[in-house]
Amino acid sequence: MLRAGLILAVAMAAAGPVVAQSKTEQCASSADIVMTAVQARKDGESKAKARRALREALDRTAGDMLAEWIWELPEEQLTEEVGAAWEAQCLAQ
Repeated sequence: MLRAGLILAVAMAAAGPVVAQSKTEQCASSADIVMTAVQARKDGESKAKARRALREALDRTAGDMLAEWIWELPEEQLTEEVGAAWEAQCLAQ
């Protein structure tokens, strides 16, 4: 989970200055990005294609790290719990 925290910190730093949002909105938005990537993996999309989309949504480093993390998750963990855990960790920071 430490790696997820690092990825979250990078993603939050990348997304933070772009849009002035409350922390709750920012965490919900980042959880949506995570779940979009999770769904892409479940749908059989390539990691490279998802990485490109994540780079556009975040930045190069955050997109790469997030893609790697999601594609390393065991398939049975690709559930709504990923987004919920992401959002909870975000709100706790």
